[in-house]
Amino acid sequence: MSGDTINKTRRVLLAGVGGISVTGISGCFISGSESGELPVVPSPEAPSDTPITEAPQEPIIQEPPEVNESIFPSVGSHPPRGIHASFVEDPYTSRTLTWFTDGTNEPQSFIRYTQDESIVEKWEAGQALPQNLEVSETAETFGVEVKTHRVTLRSLEPNKKLFYQVGSDIGGWSGIHALKPIPEESWRFVHFGDHGTTANSQKVHDELLRHPADFCLIAGDLSYADGNQPVWDTWFDQNEPYLSTHMMLAAPGNHENKDGSFKSSAGAFKSRLSHPQPTISVTASNPGSTFYSFDVGRVHFLVSSAGAVIEDFSLPEELINMEVDLSKAAIRRLAGEIDFIVILQHYPIWTDQDGRSPANFTLVSLQEQILVRYGVDLLLVGHDHIYQRSAPMAYGFRNPFGYTQVMAGTGGISVRLFDDNGPQRWSESEFVGIGFVTYDVSPGVVRGNFWGAGPVGLDDESRQIVTEKFEIRDSFEVRKRSFDSIKSAALMPRDPKILLKDYSMIAYHTKLRNHKDEHGC
Repeated sequence: MSGDTINKTRRVLLAGVGGISVTGISGCFISGSESGELPVVPSPEAPSDTPITEAPQEPIIQEPPEVNESIFPSVGSHPPRGIHASFVEDPYTSRTLTWFTDGTNEPQSFIRYTQDESIVEKWEAGQALPQNLEVSETAETFGVEVKTHRVTLRSLEPNKKLFYQVGSDIGGWSGIHALKPIPEESWRFVHFGDHGTTANSQKVHDELLRHPADFCLIAGDLSYADGNQPVWDTWFDQNEPYLSTHMMLAAPGNHENKDGSFKSSAGAFKSRLSHPQPTISVTASNPGSTFYSFDVGRVHFLVSSAGAVIEDFSLPEELINMEVDLSKAAIRRLAGEIDFIVILQHYPIWTDQDGRSPANFTLVSLQEQILVRYGVDLLLVGHDHIYQRSAPMAYGFRNPFGYTQVMAGTGGISVRLFDDNGPQRWSESEFVGIGFVTYDVSPGVVRGNFWGAGPVGLDDESRQIVTEKFEIRDSFEVRKRSFDSIKSAALMPRDPKILLKDYSMIAYHTKLRNHKDEHGC
C-alpha cells in the first residue's frame, strides 16, 4: 500500500470516528432518553481552556539518596525484601507498607516506626530504636512460596516524615526508610508505564531517585513476569530503593493479565500491591484493586483497568463505578472542591506507534465519550513504548474542551517507533526512547515535564541501547477549566441499563483486543 493510500485511509478512519454511536460508560442516574446520545462537543472557540505551553520552571534535581541499609538492618531467617509504600486511605494521615518474606513458615512480622526525627538521630548514634510497633497482616502470594505482609499506619501527623523499618528479631529487620509528607498546596507526582527488569528499566529507576516526588503512578505492565512469578520478586527487589521511599499506585496492564486470576485477591497484581477500595464494589475485601479512586489536594484521580483484566468479570461493575465516580468528581469540581480530574490506565485511546495507529477503537467506543462528558483533564497511559502527548482533544480532533492524553510507555522494557504517516492532528509532542513524566501541581495549574533519554540508533538492535543523559524533552501546562466548561460537565450519571446496553459487544471486542495483545506486545 502506498504512503498516499495509507494517509488517505487514516484520514477516512479519523473522520469517521466523530460519528461513532456508542452507549459507552458514564453514571444516580439520568433517563435513557437523555443518555442515548453522545454529548455535544462545544465549538473550539474557547481560548481560556487551551493549555499554555511555557518554558519549564527550574526543575528540582538531586543526587540519589543513600539507601539506609547500613542503619540497623539485621540478618535473620526470613529477611524482609521488596518493600514498597502506598496508601489505601487518607494520603495525608495514613501510609500502607507492603513487603515479602520467602518460605511459608516465617515468624510474625512487624513494622516499627516514628515521626520523631530526634529518635532517628539516636538510631544513627546506636542509642535507641523506635517504640511504635504494629503487627503485619500476612497473606499468600500468588504462584510462589512467598508471604506478603501488609500494614496500614493511621492517624499520622500529616506534616511530618515517617521513619520505619520492617521485619522481626528472628526473621531479620530491614534498614530504616523515610517517607516524606505530601504538601497540601503544591506537590509533584510521577507517571510512566511498561517497566520490566531490563538494563533500561534500571536506568529509569536510578534517574527517578534524582527527582524528588510525592508519589508515583505506574500505567500498567510493571514486571513483565508473563506467568513466571519469581520475576515479580526480581522487579520489587530491584526497585526497592525507590518504592520504599516513595508511595506508588498502579493500574493493571495486559501483561498483568498473564499472572493469575483476578477474582478476589488472587493473582500477582492483587496479592502483591495495596490500593484503595473502589467506590462501588461487590467484593468485601479487594487488596490491590484493579480500579479505584482517590484525591490528593485539589486533584481527583481515577485508576481504571480499561478492560485489561476482563476475565475477572468485574468490567460491568467498573463501568458503573467509573460513571458514578466521574459524575461525583465533576459536580465536586463545580462546587469548588477540586480543580482537576485525572485518569490513569494502561491502554491509550489514540496513538501513532507503528503497528497500532491511529486509535484503539475498543476504547473509543468504550471510554472516550465519558471522558468528554465529565470533562476529564488528563488521561495518563502507557502500553505503547513511545512518548506522545496530545493537545486537548475529543474523538481524534483537537478541542479545547477535551482531555489531554499523555502516553509514557517508556519505562524501559523496550523502545519502539512511530509509524511512517507522521503525527495525527491531535499530537503535540513525540519522543523515541525511555523516561518518565513529572507533574508539578499548584492551585489551578499542572505543569508537566517529560524526562527522556534517547537510543544510539533507530534500527531494531541499537534502538534498545540507551546511552543519552535524561533531559527535558517536552514541557506543557494544563490549566483549570473555565467556569462554563466546568458547569457543562457537572452531569448526573446515566442509568446502568443504558450504560451496559451493548455490553456483550463491548466485552467481545475487549477480549479480542486482549487476546491480540497477549500474543503480541
